[in-house]
Amino acid sequence: MRETDGGHDDRRGPDRMSLPQVRLDDLLDEVRSRMSEISQTQERIRTLLEAVVSIGEGLELEPLLLRITETATRLVNARYGALGVIGPDGEMSRFIPVGLEPEEIARIEHWPKGEGILGLLIKRPEPLRLRDVRDHPESRGFPQGHPPMHTFLGVPIRIRDQVFGNLYMTDKIDGAEFTGDDELLLRALATAAGTAIENAQLFVQTQSRETWLDASGEITTRLLSGAAPEEVLRLVARRARVMAQADVAVIAMPGEEPETLTVRVWDGPAERCGPLTAETRGVTLSRAPETLLGRAYLPGGPLRTDVSSGGYEGVDFLTRMGVGPVLILPFGPPDGARGVLVLARIQGAEEFQNGWPNMLSSFADQAAVALELAEARLDSERLSVLEDRDRIARDLHDTVIQRLYATAITLMGTVRRIDDGTSAERVRNAVDDLDDTIRQIRSTIFALQSPAEHGSSWLRSQVLELVNAASETLGFAPRLLTQGPVDNAVDERVGGHLVAVLREALSNVARHAGAGSVDVELSVADDEVTLRVTDDGRGVPEGVSRSGLNNLASRAEELGGSMSVVSGPGEGTVVEWTAPARFEEG
Repeated sequence: MRETDGGHDDRRGPDRMSLPQVRLDDLLDEVRSRMSEISQTQERIRTLLEAVVSIGEGLELEPLLLRITETATRLVNARYGALGVIGPDGEMSRFIPVGLEPEEIARIEHWPKGEGILGLLIKRPEPLRLRDVRDHPESRGFPQGHPPMHTFLGVPIRIRDQVFGNLYMTDKIDGAEFTGDDELLLRALATAAGTAIENAQLFVQTQSRETWLDASGEITTRLLSGAAPEEVLRLVARRARVMAQADVAVIAMPGEEPETLTVRVWDGPAERCGPLTAETRGVTLSRAPETLLGRAYLPGGPLRTDVSSGGYEGVDFLTRMGVGPVLILPFGPPDGARGVLVLARIQGAEEFQNGWPNMLSSFADQAAVALELAEARLDSERLSVLEDRDRIARDLHDTVIQRLYATAITLMGTVRRIDDGTSAERVRNAVDDLDDTIRQIRSTIFALQSPAEHGSSWLRSQVLELVNAASETLGFAPRLLTQGPVDNAVDERVGGHLVAVLREALSNVARHAGAGSVDVELSVADDEVTLRVTDDGRGVPEGVSRSGLNNLASRAEELGGSMSVVSGPGEGTVVEWTAPARFEEG
């Protein structure tokens, strides 16, 4: 008999037990799912930490940027990745891709230039995640030969408040879309990358400062050892080029013409900058306000740009050498710039960093001060030499010449008392020698009182060099006598003609005269210069061609002067050439 009231129905037992069993299975599945998610999250966190550690290794900027790009690509499981560096002009200056094969790279017409989606991230540096990059209204397509890409994830890399660049990720390897977790991971990596990049930049700046201190010490040492200003300039150019990691350094200083600069020194390997660097020294450049050099020189502020893009005046000498990024610094303080220091890198190289202009400007200012000290020291030494020369000239004039003159007067008075004709002739010859010695000393006095900084460019020095050089062809040393202010009174044009006349006259004596002695006299008096070349040779025969002498006469007539030739067989020849000391047109 079955119990119908208050009894237990065994047939309903299994049904009542199945519901808790189902719930338990669901809970186990959910636990397993959550455990899997936790495991994946832990794995991704571990991957992120490893990525942060990896990009923190090493302080060289170039390998660091590539390492950041590769690490970011692996972190979000992307097929392609890139890092775009933003230049000082707000445009993309560098593009570092990963994930492309060499043959794929070869097919691409050009790297992205920061337009379209990439340009959007530059204009609005905020994370951007897209299902398909081609569907976005800012999309401009891909360069010719670029592989197709669909999903997209981009985040900015910031260094403090400044955007250094952007990380671009496309196409996950598993074909899925980029998720919010991917964005968070990439943003975290970008934050660590910004710190690593800043550390690398600071490391480079620290190295540069150490180099700057070392260079400053070397310049000071050279100055204390008495180095010439030109040597100091070469040292400045070389050390500045090394500090800035540039390929060529040029220092240009004000030229003779208004609004011009003349290249004083350059430094750089010719094999990288081209053979035109050898022609750079002495080149005249414009520093007009509208030129690139003028903009740096006149306001006295550093300029950083890339001349390979064109549109700049006055930098043809750089573009011919194939350079691109340039850094132009005023050489000296803004209110008294002594020139410009130009640092340049070859086309395609990285632009100069933001912090370098200030550091290199300090170095250029210090180098300019060092140069002023070197020139002041040379001026002091030159003044000391001039004072010594003036003292010697006074001593020669006031003491030596007067004593020689008195001795000659005494001998002339004694000649009349000598009865022996031979002895009297000897005394007269001694008096003539004394008179000749006095004239030579007077010529030496004029030479001592002439400025010495131009060296061999002075007319007296050029004449002396010609006379000394003629000794080899003549077989003996000609006798030279100069009188008057030759260097100060004769202008450059007249001096050039006179040197050519003397060269031709000495050449004629060596080729035709057969002389045993030659006297060269150069004198200036009453605003007129006279050159007399006398030899004791065979004279100028009748009927021979006088084309060389005619050329000398033409030079005199061109200047408003004259020339005469006195010669006889066996009596030697006297060529006298006269011209105004200063030529005036008309």
